[in-house]
Amino acid sequence: MPTFMSRYHVGKLNLEQIKNTVNSTDQSGVTTVDMFYNKAKNELYCILDAPSEDAIKDYHANVNLVYDFITSIESIPTQNAKNKEKFQMIGESAARLAHDIRNPLSIIKNILEMMETAKKPDAEESYIYYKRMHKAIDRISNQIEGIIDFVRPTKMSFEKHLLNDILASAIDKIAKPDTIKIIMPTNHVYAMCDFIELEVVFTNLITNSVQAMNNAGQIEIKLVDDDQKTSIQITDTGCGIPQNLLPKIFEPWFTTKQTGTGLGLPSCKQIIEHNYGTIGASSDVGVGTTFTIVLQKNRFASLHPVETNLMQTR
Repeated sequence: MPTFMSRYHVGKLNLEQIKNTVNSTDQSGVTTVDMFYNKAKNELYCILDAPSEDAIKDYHANVNLVYDFITSIESIPTQNAKNKEKFQMIGESAARLAHDIRNPLSIIKNILEMMETAKKPDAEESYIYYKRMHKAIDRISNQIEGIIDFVRPTKMSFEKHLLNDILASAIDKIAKPDTIKIIMPTNHVYAMCDFIELEVVFTNLITNSVQAMNNAGQIEIKLVDDDQKTSIQITDTGCGIPQNLLPKIFEPWFTTKQTGTGLGLPSCKQIIEHNYGTIGASSDVGVGTTFTIVLQKNRFASLHPVETNLMQTR
């Protein structure tokens, strides 16, 4: 279903009154996905799913609600094609988030209703109830954080870093069982990159490897360096990825996990491209998967020596 944006000036009418009116449901097929309020300008923006723009206009006429504009997300003018694509992704993200959190929210609501209406639960029952609610809350948090990481603006800080340090920092942030063996590279390689963003990529890829091996197996990390590029290879002995799915793994929303956001690997790809690199994967089912990151050095070769030094030392 197409996604639209509408804007309302909150003047004489009450903000909550407008929100409630927009959120009302009828037979028009118009669904409110999300709302954003600009307090400084007294403007309310709504993301709407609807069969057409006319359906939204008819609905507003029926409820006597005045709007500033209604437009398709795809037709909103932006500075360039990349910004337009980003804005469309934000709209899709809002719709996806609203869909994905309904189930865990229902779980929390049902458990609370059971606890309110049933006899006082004993300690064991309470533990089960709270555990299920915590799991539902964690799922919502995971969905929100995944979308925020993907759509948030990223400002890179390029400096010369030892990749071994970034890998070690990433591994420290992962809950790794003793049954997982990680073989670190024996050589030391430096690269011009953003430490924090590259750490996010390594954390994501290594976590995926741990999950693919069902918490038992081996991960080997290799660093290859030459005059033109730096390569990082992360290989696991997990279940592997079928060849027909391999081309899709970096596409937004694609996931084979029941609780996955489908944004982890696309976020990694986005970060690597911002670091002027590429990321790819090869895999054999039942054998394992290798992710290969290549960071190009020629992107920084054109910098004046003084500029390069400033970037390395700031």
